[in-house]
Amino acid sequence: MTPTDERLGIVRLSLPDGRTVPLQLTYAALDAKGHDWLLEQFKAMQRGRAGSSTAMAEALDVLSDGEISAAEVLAAPMAEYPLAVCLKAAWGAWELAQYGPAGRSVEADTANPQKSARPTWSRRIFGRRSAQV
Repeated sequence: MTPTDERLGIVRLSLPDGRTVPLQLTYAALDAKGHDWLLEQFKAMQRGRAGSSTAMAEALDVLSDGEISAAEVLAAPMAEYPLAVCLKAAWGAWELAQYGPAGRSVEADTANPQKSARPTWSRRIFGRRSAQV
């Protein structure tokens, strides 16, 4: 029985030129760049401001273990490395490394915060107005 890509922590990035590149967050990559560096790359990619292409190129370089170089991504036309596709695959590799094949816990995401037994000032003010209407 061979372990699946998901079990190995691999996400496949399918590029328009027909290549399929495995992306995987390894401890070596995380140690070399740091946890905060990788999070900053994701933030830069999502904002789409100046430097987002460089952030994506560097993240792909790290996650692909050099199979895709940052210089190659930056020199290529955008159609060769679509931003949305690359971002989704990179984020998938990050989440797979963080939470494993089972994914994020549904209970943890949907849990409601504990409500205060004492009414807050906003509930006192706005609660009375809605009761009067």
